[in-house]
Amino acid sequence: MQSVLFFSDRQVREALFARVDGTRGLLLVTGVRHGPAMRTPEAREPFATLERLHGDVLSQVLVADEGTTEGMWRDPLGDLGDRLYPASRDDAYAASTGYLLLEDGRPRAVVRKHGTPAEDLWFLQEALSRLTPRVPAPDPEKRPGHRKPEPPPRSPRRPASSGAREEEFAWDGDARRPGARSTGARDADTRDADARSTGTRDTGARNTGARAWDGEATPPRGTRVPPPRPPAAVKDAWTVLGLSRDTPLDEARKAFRALITQYHPDKVAHLAPEFHELAERRTREILDAWDTVERALSGKTEDEDEGGS
Repeated sequence: MQSVLFFSDRQVREALFARVDGTRGLLLVTGVRHGPAMRTPEAREPFATLERLHGDVLSQVLVADEGTTEGMWRDPLGDLGDRLYPASRDDAYAASTGYLLLEDGRPRAVVRKHGTPAEDLWFLQEALSRLTPRVPAPDPEKRPGHRKPEPPPRSPRRPASSGAREEEFAWDGDARRPGARSTGARDADTRDADARSTGTRDTGARNTGARAWDGEATPPRGTRVPPPRPPAAVKDAWTVLGLSRDTPLDEARKAFRALITQYHPDKVAHLAPEFHELAERRTREILDAWDTVERALSGKTEDEDEGGS
């Protein structure tokens, strides 16, 4: 069974929690990108193959991020990760960014996204085979990244026995002229220069960094956008929210809600596009600052309660 939830749905968090709590057996929960030109999430890979091969064993909940301003206010997968792993931010982050496998509502495994549907499918089937005998293990020979052993490298050229700096010679009949470069050396330099100027490499070289990305796949975190700009100066979270460090948690929460409401999409809908972008950046800044402040104030309150008891 497959179901799709959308970030733009105001009740997406509650719907996700209800699916997790109400599904018996194995359940896959993950996030996907979605746009008007894309197929429906459940028709894409690796989800379609999982449903075809293991739909009688595995249920799926796909949480689709349409990339709209309505959805940017919500992080249902992050909320689910925090709920399942309250004591570990690393585990919560992994669960919200990878493929989360649960059984009867309890987390059992997290499979990291490798970037292509074929790779992700192999690792998902491997994880499922460990959780239930009804899913066979994938072929180890087809494991992504599996390569046959390469032949050992050739021995390096023996250095000159004299220990002195070796000069290059060119043959001139029966004599050698020191300092002149051989034809083979000049040809090698020419090939290297041509390769540098055209950006090509020798056909014998292996480009191990090349990877074919699927246009509809959801790549791992960090591969969706170009390399980031140099980091700007980090702003103090308390300053961003206009709060002092001794502000009570309830008052801080009210101030945060009042501040972020000013940048709601409905407030800037009548403005030019550049103001929409500014509002989105400001919103992210406020949300990040509130996360820091809320954790700090919640921790302080817990310590005070323990000290007073």
